[in-house]
Amino acid sequence: MAEPRRRLSPEDRRSELLELGAKVFGERPYDEVRIDEIAERAGVSRALMYHYFPDKRAFFAAVVRAEGDRLFEATNTPPVPGQTLFEQLRAGVLAYLRYDEQHPHGAWAAYVGMGTADPVLRRIEDTDNERQVNRLMDRINGVLDGELDSKVELEIRTTLYGWLAFTMEMCRQRILDPSLDAERIADTCAHALLDMVSRVPGIPAKLRDAIAAEPR
Repeated sequence: MAEPRRRLSPEDRRSELLELGAKVFGERPYDEVRIDEIAERAGVSRALMYHYFPDKRAFFAAVVRAEGDRLFEATNTPPVPGQTLFEQLRAGVLAYLRYDEQHPHGAWAAYVGMGTADPVLRRIEDTDNERQVNRLMDRINGVLDGELDSKVELEIRTTLYGWLAFTMEMCRQRILDPSLDAERIADTCAHALLDMVSRVPGIPAKLRDAIAAEPR
């Protein structure tokens, strides 16, 4: 049943539609969702829906992009003075898991957009991954005094992209089975990244020593 239409600014109306879209796409397969249904549930006309989004593909891409932005902000856990690299990584993973708990449908809609061959969704995923990798590199560089050798930095970045895929899948599994322990998943993911980075040839001694000093 459609909700009574409320007066909203264009930006607020768009945000409301994206939030509803995340819920609907998180509940049902993409092919079963109709734009007309979204408009009806939002209490807006079909014409207004198409004013914001030209077609369902564009709407879904906007939903995935918005969820990626929310997730990126939710996982922004600035380092606390004295916090180790392991603790920083663990805090970020826990923030990711908390976001999934609070926004299960939105998180699931974002996961649906991952790994697709659609070039638009692929670019969104690439952008999300790149900014997460840049954030992780900032944390790693925080352990070091100088710049990394370009080849070593490339090796570490490649490792970080692989780790993100692993961590996202671990978090996705917890949406499927909420009984999985969040603390254990955070520990596993943080330890996994430190172990992976420690195996990169030529990492600076200071970074290697910092990783070796972390709890196992």
